Amino acid sequence: MSVLRVVAAMSVAAVIFLCPAPARAETASPNTPNFLLFTGTDLWRYGAFFYGGTLWSPGGLDSGGFTLKALLNGGAYSYHSGNPPTAIDGTLLSGALMPGWRFARDSFTVSVFAGAVVQDYRLRPADPGSRLHGLYEGGQFSGEVWYQPSQNTMTAVNGSVASIGPTGSVRAALGWRVFDAMFVGPESAVLWCGDFQQLEFGAHITGLRFNALEWSAGGGWAMDSDHRSGPYLRLGVSVKY
Repeated sequence: MSVLRVVAAMSVAAVIFLCPAPARAETASPNTPNFLLFTGTDLWRYGAFFYGGTLWSPGGLDSGGFTLKALLNGGAYSYHSGNPPTAIDGTLLSGALMPGWRFARDSFTVSVFAGAVVQDYRLRPADPGSRLHGLYEGGQFSGEVWYQPSQNTMTAVNGSVASIGPTGSVRAALGWRVFDAMFVGPESAVLWCGDFQQLEFGAHITGLRFNALEWSAGGGWAMDSDHRSGPYLRLGVSVKY
């Protein structure tokens, strides 16, 4: 667990370190999108989660400035607890509201958010050894970095850390433009929730546009601290307006 916390801390520090000097938020032009709606799912053999949310940037999503992020997510998962190990089935509902700032400069964008989060955990059967069962309130920080060294290459890092648990995730991806339509490349991620950790290694498709929608997907192999492994699948879609 300590190693994962160090990874998360280093990623958050990198996000802050890489931020260019803040630019003054400007009023968006009539044709500049102010809202980003997004939704998606993360699936694997022992869990299924769905999420949705929005970004609102009064100065325009394509320029730097104040941005408000609202996020809802929930799903079901299982893990092992006790000795001998007992299978525990859990559900999670979570909501966060985080004001933040987007720093945009040419092909480099950094977004940082911090705010309040509420998480509700339900376990069956009851697990007295779990540090997460019931309703919790806390704080959450999230950061995103998008960088295109050239028109045909990209790198992305995103992550979040909540004081509850603590819980969080960090994901990194590299990509190369394929068919002049999308970026394809490797990705890796680490997720943690209390005493549970999961590692993912796979490949992704990012930036596939169809009409006004932008699609992303990822898949590969996941391993967790309960000594389980299996394929994972991630799907996402967003739209600006």
